[in-house]
This record gives sequence, structure tokens and C-alpha cells, in this order.
Amino acid sequence: MKVNTHPTRTPIQPIGGHKDVLPFQIISMDLITDLPKITDCDSILVMVDHAATKGVIFIPCHKKIDATDTAELLFQHVYKRFGLPDKIISDRDPRFAAEVFREMGKLLGIKQMLSTAYHPQTDGETERVNQEVEIFLQFFCAKEQTKWKDLLHFAEFAHNTQMHSVTKNSPFYLMMGYHPRPLPTVFEKTTVPSVEKRVAELKKLREETSALLDIAARRVKERSGKDLNKFEKGQKVWLEGKNLSLGYPSPKLSPKRKGPFKITEVLGPVTYRLKLPFQWRIHPVFHAGLLSPFKETDVHGPNFLEPPPDIVEGQEEYEVEAIIGHQPKKKNQPPKEYLASWKGYDSSHNQWLKPAGLKHSMELYLEYKIAHNLR
Repeated sequence: MKVNTHPTRTPIQPIGGHKDVLPFQIISMDLITDLPKITDCDSILVMVDHAATKGVIFIPCHKKIDATDTAELLFQHVYKRFGLPDKIISDRDPRFAAEVFREMGKLLGIKQMLSTAYHPQTDGETERVNQEVEIFLQFFCAKEQTKWKDLLHFAEFAHNTQMHSVTKNSPFYLMMGYHPRPLPTVFEKTTVPSVEKRVAELKKLREETSALLDIAARRVKERSGKDLNKFEKGQKVWLEGKNLSLGYPSPKLSPKRKGPFKITEVLGPVTYRLKLPFQWRIHPVFHAGLLSPFKETDVHGPNFLEPPPDIVEGQEEYEVEAIIGHQPKKKNQPPKEYLASWKGYDSSHNQWLKPAGLKHSMELYLEYKIAHNLR
């Protein structure tokens, strides 16, 4: 999603003249790209009801969709529910600025308003909504890396049932005139294992989406009046670690920041691809709000050397400093992997090892199993 999270020199003004407008008559469209790829989808087309409700529609897609595909998604997801919009606000992305998209809009009587690229000042207060949505979806997709496409409707429902700071009502209430019945906070016991599993998943999703929406709103509020750092390809940065699930027994034990990591690609004004350790197994694209510049110190200088490996039986062998986690964490089931930290290396080098990989660290291995009462 191409939004500028830097404060502007003059206040951003909302577009006026929208009294008594109906839901999704005036919409803004943005594309969040480079998400963890699932089948043929790696992006989300986000449609925000600009004037009436601040409601959203999240549509999984591929970042290479063209103007014709984008117009088709508009018909499939907006027209069938709300009819044709009067206006579409977007940046100058080729998908939205292409002749075929403009010509189709002209024939259908849809006015297109192109905001200045990366500075959607014509989008007024919706810019704040877009920023919250972007941060929320980035966090949500990072947590649900293998399932975000299938769970996107949960994210959409969570946003549309949350009270908006401007309207003082939820988008759903303003669209439908009533508050939908959400998932319960407490479920009754069941003796059917498959139902119990699904109920647990639903409860987790409900709690997760609610928490992430709060985080996103707080992040945008914290950034008000502050500049985000700008980075370049090849630059080293620290990565905020508190939202990463890397196997630590407790979030409090996890390092607050990880790295430094090198930026391998600048994907947009606030989105960067990092070179991460292969053993992390997470999507390497992050929002600028999660990054901070790496500065050389006496401890972390340009010539800082990590300790060389020992040679054991002709093979390189690194020393395990501690075992800090295990998976899976299920009762009456022995762990299949353990998270090891290496002596002399920072947390970015932590690695999941099978028990056989800890044969030269047997004392640490046994101590960990006893301390955590593992089989």
C-alpha cells in the first residue's frame, strides 16, 4: 500500500462535499504487495469507503494484476454489494492510471481522482485509515504466513466491526444499521475433537485480530508529528523483535531488536526487503516502522569478527551457548526441534536443531529437558 507516513508541512484536509453520501459511493484503492506468497496470491487490493463508513474490503490478488483484472475485482467485490461507485481515489499506480481503467470508468460514469504518488493528500482523513489498515495487514500476514489468504475475511470483519475514531461508530453499523454478532469470547466444552480444534482456532483469531487492530491504531498515533527513517539498498538496519515469533519461551526473553540486517531491496517508500538468516523461515519484507538505522560502535564496528568454528572430526563445529525454546509445545509429546543460540553470535543466528544436532551439547540438552519437564 503506497502511503506516506511522514507528516506534511501543511495539514492534510479531507475532501469536502460528501454530505449524505451512501456506502462505497466514494472509495479509495491501494495495493499491499510482497506478502508471503500463497498459491497465486502475494498481494491484497484494499478498498476503503472514503466518505460514508470507513469500511474496508480486502481482496487477495497478485501484484502483477493489470488494469483489466483490477476493474474485474471492483465488479466482483463492490458492485454486487453496493452498486457502482461515483468516485475512485487512487495513487498513480499503472493499474489505476492505465487507459483501459480510465476509459471503463468514463463509460460507467465513475470519476477517477489520482492523488500525487506516495503523498495521497487528496485522500485526506482516509490516509490515516489506510495507514492503520496497512500496518494491521502486515502484522496479520506476518503472524499467519501460511494461511493469511484463507483468513483474510476475519481481518476484514474485525476492522469493519471496530468503532472508528472519526465516525464514532463501526463501519458495519453505518453500512447495515446494526451491530453483527461476533464470535463469543468463551465457548462451551465439546467432546468432538475436530470441533474443539476449530473453536480454539476461532478464539485465537478473534483475540489476534483485535490486538493487532489496537497496535496498528497506536502505531499511527505515535507517528503523528514524527518522521519515519528512510533507508537505502545495502544499508544495515536493526529489526524490531517483539512481534517476531522465533521460539523464545517468553516474549520478555526475546531480544527487543535483532540484526543488523542488510537491505536487499527497496520495495516502496515505507517497505523494505531484508537479508534474513535462512533458519528464520519468515517472510523478509518489513514496514519502515519496524526498522531503525544500524550505527557502528566499539562493539559493532565494520571489522567486528564473529568467532571461528572449532574443527571436530574434520568438520566445522560451532559452540551452543544455550537452548532457549522447543517445538512443538504439546503435552505428552516429545519436542522435535530445539532453538539453539550460538556462543559469540547474536540472536539473528539462532537455529532450530533436531536432538541429533545437539550431540556435542548433551549437558545443555539434558538440563533444558529437566528444567521444562520434557520427555
